[in-house]
Amino acid sequence: MSIQLLVLMCNLLCGRYGVSYGNIHFISMSTEHDWSVGSEQTTFLEHLLSSVDRSQTPWLVFAGHRPMYIDSTNDANQGSDLTVAKSLKKHLEPLLKSYGVDLAMWGHHHSYQRTCPVYKELCTSSAPTHVVIGMGGQSLSHDVKSVKPSWAVVVDDQHFGYSRFEANGTHLKFMYIRNDDGQIHDQFTLVK
Repeated sequence: MSIQLLVLMCNLLCGRYGVSYGNIHFISMSTEHDWSVGSEQTTFLEHLLSSVDRSQTPWLVFAGHRPMYIDSTNDANQGSDLTVAKSLKKHLEPLLKSYGVDLAMWGHHHSYQRTCPVYKELCTSSAPTHVVIGMGGQSLSHDVKSVKPSWAVVVDDQHFGYSRFEANGTHLKFMYIRNDDGQIHDQFTLVK
């Protein structure tokens, strides 16, 4: 077995990979492995981010399990929602912004949440929009703050649902559809 194949297998098993589909390039990371600056994973992610040909895949979508931006009251321990989010922001948020990630998709928290385009907890047009798409889980998380953070546009911890998106060279349209009525309850369009 070649060393290249072993590295590929390790990256896939650790949840880090990049793949293009149409005009979108997807990059996935593991939020269960070290993501600190200089770590093997962060070095690999930076390599993936820097090698995206935006003339072929103008849209860059980043994904991980635990969210970087999350409306949650779970701050009880080192692995809590807010502690993990703070660490992801510290170590990875600059990479996402500098390489022009358009959309960041996360899970873990069983809710639907969407941010404004956000960097360092401030809404800014030149930053990724983040979505938490955990509303298909076995149960919903009901631990959101009574007042949502300033960067949170939509927080729904009351309904199951799913998301879908479509993209062409200039527009990426994202939709959140609730299961109970089959209707779109949030949608936004990113424009190049």
